[in-house]
Amino acid sequence: MGRPLLLSACGGGTDTGQGSTSLNAPTDLVVDYGPKGYQFKWATTIGATHYELAEDPDGAAGALTETAIGGNITNNGYAYSQADRLLHTRVNASYRVRACDANGCSAYSTAITPDIGKAIGYFKASNADKGDAFGSSVALSADGSTMAVGATDEDSNATGANGNQADNTVSGAGAVYVFTRSALGWVQQAYLKASNTKLVTNERGNPHVASFGFSLSLSSDGSTLAVGAPDEASNARGIDGDQTNTQTPGAGAVYVFHRTGDAWSQQTYLKASNTAAVAQYSGDIAYGSYVVQAARFGMSVSLAADGKTLAVGAPGEASNATGINGDQTDTSTPGRGAVYMFTHGSTWEQKAYIKAVATNESVGFPVALSADGRTLATGGGGMVALFTHDGSQWRQQTVVRGSNTELEDSFGYKLALAADGNTLAVGAIGETTNGTGINNPPGTRSLIRAGAAYVFTRSNGGWSQQAYIKPSNTNQDDWFGFGIALSGDGNTLAVGAAAEAGSSSGLAGNQTDNNAGGAGAVYLFQRSSSTWDQRAYIKASNTDAGDMFGTSVALSADGNTLVVGAPTEGSLATGIQGDQADNSGAAGTTVGRRVAAGAVYMY
Repeated sequence: MGRPLLLSACGGGTDTGQGSTSLNAPTDLVVDYGPKGYQFKWATTIGATHYELAEDPDGAAGALTETAIGGNITNNGYAYSQADRLLHTRVNASYRVRACDANGCSAYSTAITPDIGKAIGYFKASNADKGDAFGSSVALSADGSTMAVGATDEDSNATGANGNQADNTVSGAGAVYVFTRSALGWVQQAYLKASNTKLVTNERGNPHVASFGFSLSLSSDGSTLAVGAPDEASNARGIDGDQTNTQTPGAGAVYVFHRTGDAWSQQTYLKASNTAAVAQYSGDIAYGSYVVQAARFGMSVSLAADGKTLAVGAPGEASNATGINGDQTDTSTPGRGAVYMFTHGSTWEQKAYIKAVATNESVGFPVALSADGRTLATGGGGMVALFTHDGSQWRQQTVVRGSNTELEDSFGYKLALAADGNTLAVGAIGETTNGTGINNPPGTRSLIRAGAAYVFTRSNGGWSQQAYIKPSNTNQDDWFGFGIALSGDGNTLAVGAAAEAGSSSGLAGNQTDNNAGGAGAVYLFQRSSSTWDQRAYIKASNTDAGDMFGTSVALSADGNTLVVGAPTEGSLATGIQGDQADNSGAAGTTVGRRVAAGAVYMY
């Protein structure tokens, strides 16, 4: 690895940097770590007026040119943020420092190579508890400086913003945590709860959970947040209706929050325009009656960049209508699903009720909007439907399916749209082929639930498949495609494989072992022109079997920040960069589901 000329304020220093100065090279260069950041420190050099820190940034891209960072540093330390890049690009980066005065600069110190795994951000809830599932969902603002995290099984009875976190009397109520980045680093800014948090039980005392935080979407500036609670129980309809009754568990609701300054407050409470008056129940020998034909409004949400257009999916909605704004009163076809479109002027209002055009197709989970809010993608039943808004109304543009999809592939399980709406990424967690790589032959159908991802592009109003993507280490039951995220320009794609079994940790680990079943992984792909390549294999910094890392993923629009949820991670640490070795909140089961404290990781 060569050391080319390093131009600096000392006048074009060389590899040794020795000018006419008699200064000694700095000693004791060390580094501390924070989320996507380093804090370099070194011993003071007597007589130095400033220091220069050099980075040799060799990483995933191969050999790169050494450059100066930080300018003229006047003390013996420097905080170096990695916010403007993904961490895998600095896997092998090294750093060295020299002391300078008016006559020139000293020789460089011995170079150090930080452990980049220690710069992976590790975020926990402020009230982490064993069954909260923190990391079930994640969302990022465009610049990556605001992050929202859902914890669908959090149990507090608090309502609104920053209430009492210590109470645990409302099982499965759910919560959302908002974190923000400033020049001083990351902090938790808000703890958000539904405005109608309450305990709802069946006749045997088993809870009907609300699952507040199951889905999340942030506006581009991070100041508007939509939160889905698909199991919420009110039978209200429309905007800001009666939240107090519990007649229809599984009806679902969406809560919109807004930030003014640093303060968050609930802006509105949204319900479907055709919420059922009462829930329908069926019996179960173990758990008593349970809800059937639940609409699950809010199971997926997506905001346009300005936060003023919102798509809400309800995959269990039962109308037999087709197309746009059809008859909502029919309840003959449960599970065909619907998407409800809302806009915000002075208030929120519903603008459209969207169904699949064909009666044998379904919509509502998931949903994704383009930045301008005029292209909608929604999955259901092994296909993805694309709708466009022409300035006056919504129309279905087309339906896409993968080039090799079969009935059980779950094509459309997760979706992501680029900002301009012209690139669509689709996850198919049930796909079974044993192939690897991009646009290679699929291989045999021999690996149950291995998973696949597909990329489609739009040109002149027509959609075509651009890429068929398999991971570099395809295995059975990896669930590749469980999480999907695209950068704003559509050129960076993150795909979560929530049940991948590799036991390595951090970046550039060993992909060949399978000793940590259900640990999870994320694969990062980048596009140049129309060609996709895998760039990184990403693991948690504290990989453990069963953590489900990759359940949720989000990329900032600029593509420089990636966050990954692991809702069954087991540490009971709280806050940011806490104890990752603790495993006292590891997963157990409740009503047939794995639950644990959960964590989110930032790269």
